[in-house]
Amino acid sequence: MIKIQNSVNFRLVILGLMAIGFLIPLGLVGSLIGDRHRSSEEAVEEISSKWGGNQVIAGPFLVVPYNVRIPKSSNDNSKKIEWDYETHYTYFLPEEIRITGDLKSEIRKRSIYQAVLYNGEIQVDGKFKIPVEADFPSETSYIYWSDVRLVTSITDGKGLGKEIRFVWSGKEKNLQPGTESPYFPSGFHADLNLSERESSVKFQMHISLKGSESFSIVPVGKENTVQISSDWNDPSFEGNLLPKDRTITESGFNAVWESSYFGRNYPQIIRSMDANTAELILASANGVKLIIPADHYQKMERSVKYALLILVTSFTLFFLLEVFGGIILHPIQYLLIGSCMVVFYILNLSLSEHLGFVLSYSLASLAVSSLIGYYAASVLKNKKKGVLSGFFYICLYTFLYVVLSSEDQALLLGSIAVFVLLAIVMHFTRKIDWYSFGKERQD
Repeated sequence: MIKIQNSVNFRLVILGLMAIGFLIPLGLVGSLIGDRHRSSEEAVEEISSKWGGNQVIAGPFLVVPYNVRIPKSSNDNSKKIEWDYETHYTYFLPEEIRITGDLKSEIRKRSIYQAVLYNGEIQVDGKFKIPVEADFPSETSYIYWSDVRLVTSITDGKGLGKEIRFVWSGKEKNLQPGTESPYFPSGFHADLNLSERESSVKFQMHISLKGSESFSIVPVGKENTVQISSDWNDPSFEGNLLPKDRTITESGFNAVWESSYFGRNYPQIIRSMDANTAELILASANGVKLIIPADHYQKMERSVKYALLILVTSFTLFFLLEVFGGIILHPIQYLLIGSCMVVFYILNLSLSEHLGFVLSYSLASLAVSSLIGYYAASVLKNKKKGVLSGFFYICLYTFLYVVLSSEDQALLLGSIAVFVLLAIVMHFTRKIDWYSFGKERQD
């Protein structure tokens, strides 16, 4: 029994099986982090559903109905052609559009979770080139100039406030809820009469809008200028185009986008609007996401990916302390040390939901390092080795934090660390006669 106990190969097999076995609790920890993350997202969605979701403004569009003449199918040999008529809609986009948005942010909480909300004041100025008959298909038989609609799409109409005004050619027009368009179901519209048509018309629009997390504008004009400012100082610019100019300070940010219709995949006059074209329009949006920078769930999920490496490094440390210290540890002692590794992630997760990731990570790593150092000093019967073990874990968790904070260089730092650790182990074990391991204690 003593010979088996002191066998290097046997002990390495036991440690390897234990390391593989720890994948089960580590997987459960990963599932727990995912569950808490989903609970956080559900809380944010619940808050947003009662306030206003991620908002995307598309428009305005001039929607002009017209009739198209279609020949009837006939079973007789009559040479006389009979016609059917179908009503279609052409969407005309503005020649110029200038949009200014000011977002006032606030934090709302649900239990321990929080979401970023905003109140926005949006000013839209632009110009439409008024359609002419040549803009319609050749089969057009009649154009309903008196039934034109100006349509503006808003992702979540629940966020629209009372202060919505629309001025067309210097005259204020009444706005009505809904777009009456199957492709842009949420928003508002105004009825227009273009029987007396000018060559171009200027318009102004003011929108009070509530939303959560992100705000985007679709550049539907031939020429587009969009300016978004906010008191939130952690923006993430997203969409089809990054801002031309941006300024981020402690008091907020200001960003400006400029673009033309050459940078999109849909025309200025859309004679046959369909679901694919509507999707292309919405996909060309530019905007900003008001992020909470310390997303501890994402960092926790990333840290668990390094758990097996941390565990193997821990077992390697104590195995080397066995080799150089003359004391053989029992597998149960390795089991307790590995359990501390698992408890670290649970402790970090629970604390981070209340204290934030940096403080919780510091407390969890310090607690686990101190506990393992205290335990190592006892089982190895050497206080210096206990202090060395505790210091080793503090360094290990410090390096892991650096890797988590440097997402772009994580692979580089991790690969260098593995190489350095392997080099250290190879250096200090290069003169060990593994075949004679434990013989002195056996005699």
